[in-house]
Amino acid sequence: MCKGNFVTMLKTAKKSSLIGIGISLTFMLVINGPMITPYLVIGFIIFGIIVGFFISLANNLIHRLLFLGENNNLILQLIISYIISFIVFYIIALPFAYIGSFSKVTLLYASLATGLASMMISLFFMTLGEKEERIKLEQDNKELAIIEERNRIARELHDSVSQNLFGINLNLNTLNYLLEHNPEKSQEMIKHLQEMVQEVQTEMRLMIYGLKPLDLTEREFLEAIENLISLFKRRYNLTILFSVIGDTNFINNKVQLTLYRVLQESLNNIVKHAQADKIEISLEIKEDKIQLSIQDNGRGFNLQEVDKDKSFGLEGMKERIKYINGSLAIESTIGEGTIIKAII
Repeated sequence: MCKGNFVTMLKTAKKSSLIGIGISLTFMLVINGPMITPYLVIGFIIFGIIVGFFISLANNLIHRLLFLGENNNLILQLIISYIISFIVFYIIALPFAYIGSFSKVTLLYASLATGLASMMISLFFMTLGEKEERIKLEQDNKELAIIEERNRIARELHDSVSQNLFGINLNLNTLNYLLEHNPEKSQEMIKHLQEMVQEVQTEMRLMIYGLKPLDLTEREFLEAIENLISLFKRRYNLTILFSVIGDTNFINNKVQLTLYRVLQESLNNIVKHAQADKIEISLEIKEDKIQLSIQDNGRGFNLQEVDKDKSFGLEGMKERIKYINGSLAIESTIGEGTIIKAII
């Protein structure tokens, strides 16, 4: 056991002394009733500090030695906590019982009650620890998703926008020459430059949608989806059919954002990898089920091989859907296209 872990256990044991004081004063009220003196209160406070400290320290030590954070058997851990707390309390309380003239039967019942209280407190902290761990895991996943999203945007900036801007710069240099020596040809070059600028604008709009789909908060959900589809239609000359069945009022904002991201990533994957020219998108909304289906007529792929290739973004989509208690189903046949279904 490393020094850092032991120091952490000591800090936890100090905090547990406060719980020990509470339990000790409770026993004092039960056992002594109205016969309470200042000295008795001080004695029980000291006793509570000692009991709380050593019960916590013993529990942490034994659990680390036996489980090392790997055993998830909750019942076994609670039983061990009960036994440890009973033994530690009985041993520490024995000399105090002689001083206070308590019978061994009273001490035994007090030890059993302390074991039960300690077991309940342990259950509370175990549950709290699991909740904190889940929250931390969710935060880590969000941070990872942000990093992946930034990397995706950076790659797209380099692969498309940066290359187009470089081409525009070269053409501008050529335009200077044409204006002087071949004015008629320069008009054709200007038209070509305008098309390149429009292409860059379209790329940037796609990336802005990728960074933050403003339409999801400022306009209707379906309008945001339709705008995204229109951008891909114009940019990549795709035939995209979109249909909706059901009422979008059943979709909350978190689900809307997730579906938007899944659709966006799916369209990006189709453009980059599928070599498709037709896409069918359907959104079916029921009270107990929401399904987004994206089907293309592209070249398809081998699922086992693609699972190893993180550039397809499938893992990211699965994580997004899993986060809202949904599932992602993928069907693909080489030469026949791919179907992606997000089910919530």
